[in-house]
Amino acid sequence: MGYKKKRGGGKREQEKLAAVKEWQERKGFDPIERNNEKFRRYYKSQKLLSDEEFEEFYQQLKIILPSTFRITGSKSTVDEIAKVVKEKYVDHMHNITIDGEQIEPPSSLPWYPNNLAWKINVPRLVIRKSPEFNEFHKFIVAETEAGNISRQEAVSMVPPLLMDIKPHQWVLDMCAAPGSKTAQIIEAIHFNDKLNEMPVGLVVANDANYKRSHMLIHQLKRLQSPCFMATNHDAAHLPNIHVRTDEISKDAEPLPWQFDRVLCDVPCSGDGTIRKNERIWSNWSPLMGISLHSTQVQIFHRGCQLLKMGGRVVYSTCSFNPIENEAVVAEVLRQTKGAIRLLDVSKELPELKRKPGLKTWIVTNREGVVIKDMSENTETDPKKKLPASVFPPTPQEADQMNLDRCVRIYPHQQDTGGFFIAVFEKVGPLTPGDRLRIALKQGQKVTEADVTTAEDIPPAKRPVEEEEDIITKKAKTIAEDNAVSETEVQPEESKVTLKERRNAPKEAPFEMMPAESTDLTEITKFYGLDSNFPRDQFLLRSGENAKNRSIYFVSKAVKAVLESKDFHRLQTVNTGVRLFVHQNSVERNPFRLTSEGLSLINPVLSNKRRLYISTVELKTLLVKAFPRFEEFSDAIREDLKKMEPGCCVAHIDFTDKKDRNLIVPMILPVWRGTDSLNVLLNKIDKKSLCMRLFDIIPESTPEHLIEKSHEHHLRRERDLKKASMSEEN
Repeated sequence: MGYKKKRGGGKREQEKLAAVKEWQERKGFDPIERNNEKFRRYYKSQKLLSDEEFEEFYQQLKIILPSTFRITGSKSTVDEIAKVVKEKYVDHMHNITIDGEQIEPPSSLPWYPNNLAWKINVPRLVIRKSPEFNEFHKFIVAETEAGNISRQEAVSMVPPLLMDIKPHQWVLDMCAAPGSKTAQIIEAIHFNDKLNEMPVGLVVANDANYKRSHMLIHQLKRLQSPCFMATNHDAAHLPNIHVRTDEISKDAEPLPWQFDRVLCDVPCSGDGTIRKNERIWSNWSPLMGISLHSTQVQIFHRGCQLLKMGGRVVYSTCSFNPIENEAVVAEVLRQTKGAIRLLDVSKELPELKRKPGLKTWIVTNREGVVIKDMSENTETDPKKKLPASVFPPTPQEADQMNLDRCVRIYPHQQDTGGFFIAVFEKVGPLTPGDRLRIALKQGQKVTEADVTTAEDIPPAKRPVEEEEDIITKKAKTIAEDNAVSETEVQPEESKVTLKERRNAPKEAPFEMMPAESTDLTEITKFYGLDSNFPRDQFLLRSGENAKNRSIYFVSKAVKAVLESKDFHRLQTVNTGVRLFVHQNSVERNPFRLTSEGLSLINPVLSNKRRLYISTVELKTLLVKAFPRFEEFSDAIREDLKKMEPGCCVAHIDFTDKKDRNLIVPMILPVWRGTDSLNVLLNKIDKKSLCMRLFDIIPESTPEHLIEKSHEHHLRRERDLKKASMSEEN
């Protein structure tokens, strides 16, 4: 008796084939040999480590990097999620055996504060075979989608921690995309959210690549900070914006903006990511570091200019190469002539294993020949000639610079990627703007002429060809962060020429709404906004009329930047949290709440537009398309009767905490119609939440309602066109 071959169309088989196809597309068909003699010889000659330890280091590079994640969000949510990770999952994963082998449980990173970062070092086979690991994996996926967990490479988490950020500070991230470090910065600014305090700080996240700056915005969307701005500039040429801040009296002239903290996580060769970016094994060359050295110097120097006196700047790369690391540090220390000093951070993050910075290193040319100094640098082609700054300082200079205070993280020390970090404090004036601030503190009067004369001029513009190349450099180090949505973007997909950047879509203007706007008055009355909530920090993206538009909210610091006379210099891509959206089809209060802005506006709403529902009613609300009032409890129907049509806030009451699949309290924006309700989530978010909580795909919107909405939209467009024509006549 023969056997019948199974069909290949089963769900599990299709998933396996899809996974294989994805892997082949990402990695290519040919396995990559994890060995590169040029790499080995170059770094062994640099004497990064002893010969014995170097072998341990080199072998570790061949081992695939473990997955790591970070519990994210404000102080009000991370504590509960951390408790669930440990008590509900990890505590039950210590004695798991698969095929006779003891499996290592997830472990917290010992150096990350408050056990908020974790490592998982198991293959996918274990996840499939172990019910405990499988459940934990589902939890990680669900909470990542919800924005409560962020998958991020361990060493990538270090630079923001060493910035020592406080909620009141202004922070600049010069090369921000893909955004994992910026997320840490925003979380630090919002550390006091548990106290319902609106941060007075500012986070400016910049990236030279227009497309990647939008990817940055997407990554940070879950945090929804009114203190955040995204800009699109070559970091070495970030413009000066004259901003009036609290440190300057009202009658004084605004001064060029400066920041309390600056992160220069510069474009680099990225060979510290070799454990997960395997193509580096075959593509590596020492020239990758040399070609970026001058750019790194310019960006770092500009960061020092934009730093306040007494502020802290962090320079970092995911490279082992001293040409990109200590050589850059040494050159900027020379250029700044004592205005910045290298800090000793050996006592910060005490459980983080590290090595000191190098005091000397070897420089090679394109052929791999060692060049000792400029006298041997005989190349006549200016483009190929090595800059003097790549060569090591004299032993006396190195001691004076304290290069050993730099931080080098090697993969074999704590099973991580490779990273370089150097932390500096600005201790003296570097720019005319610094000197003006000193004069103000000394009680001297500063005039407009003084400010104009003291304009800080960034480094001279690079040639067009070089600028086009630099715009794409950061894409080469995207493997540094291991969130899927970040690492899936390949360098060839991210290249943007200067012409494309100049032809990029122009952003809608950013205009502050008048505090006395009739729209704001209507919104305040309808939702019962607290009278203490600022009325002068609402923003429109085009025109003063909010009809057919969204209303955003920005912090006081962002407002100060938007109102600067130099704001036109800044290529701003995004700012503000969208709070209200105009509904064309509604005649009473047409402004609905948004899901992304609800956490910000919720504390200042009165109780007149609130519903308190159970998990059973939440299921009805999410699964059904426009559920009718009679499908809810008597108590809910009574509340709805007292409430006029329009948007309201639904609070979910989780009475059975043992069985719930949600970790933190939930509020949702809901539209109260004539006789039905509709949760105001986009189709993807609604499906994700419904699947996550109830494992059910929600109903689709009925066809007749879609047609009705489409007809209304067309009718509205015709009316607007007629109105526009009548105004012209």
